[in-house]
Amino acid sequence: MSNAIQKAESFQRLVEVREEIAQLVEEAQHLVRTDFKDDYNNAEGYWLAHIKCALGDMGYHTYSTTFSGFLRSNEEAAYEDEEDCFE
Repeated sequence: MSNAIQKAESFQRLVEVREEIAQLVEEAQHLVRTDFKDDYNNAEGYWLAHIKCALGDMGYHTYSTTFSGFLRSNEEAAYEDEEDCFE
């Protein structure tokens, strides 16, 4: 397997990992909101917010690099070398 194809596959897996993490965070938020109501405001204001902020595209704004921002800025580079493999 060429490095270009491996890079494209790694990028695709990173996209999948980010989506899995986002789904798990949403599940955790639901569980805390439902079964740990007294702790929900603290969780939402701190650890859930930090995770969502780091993931990006989950309603929190930051000026730092997020997982989503990393993916957007590397998407083209992840696939550009792969195209050369098929020419």
